[in-house]
Amino acid sequence: MPIMSNDEIYSFLTESNLIMKLATLSADGWPYIIPIWYQYNGSYLTALGRQQSRWITHIRKDSRVSACIDTPQAPYKRVIIKGIATIDNDQFLGDWESMAHRYMGSDIGRTYYESTKRTPRILVKIKPNLVTSWSGPGWHPRYEGWSDSSL
Repeated sequence: MPIMSNDEIYSFLTESNLIMKLATLSADGWPYIIPIWYQYNGSYLTALGRQQSRWITHIRKDSRVSACIDTPQAPYKRVIIKGIATIDNDQFLGDWESMAHRYMGSDIGRTYYESTKRTPRILVKIKPNLVTSWSGPGWHPRYEGWSDSSL
């Protein structure tokens, strides 16, 4: 079935080490897309940025974001999110070691975390307003009944 259930979305977003492609709006209105690590707790996504990150600057000016988390191989799956991002902590020094392990593996993740954990990060929370999912193969239900004659 093309649409994922809420449980399937939760599993997909929490069990994989897929990169989130986060889209923010730059000051001139153009989309800015950056691949970043994330965590999902069932209610919101969190990400960590650095003070000088462009995407952080964009969120400070316009909190509207979109994100795509997807698989690169068949059978393709994707979750697309429209939401509001908030800066939750400007000087985050909390524990994000699990995120480093998730994306880099235990040994490299531990080394990376230990060498950079004293560098303050910006903790961003993204509250989804709209979630669209798809799990192939097959058509998404919004395409049911579509044909060339409907153009």
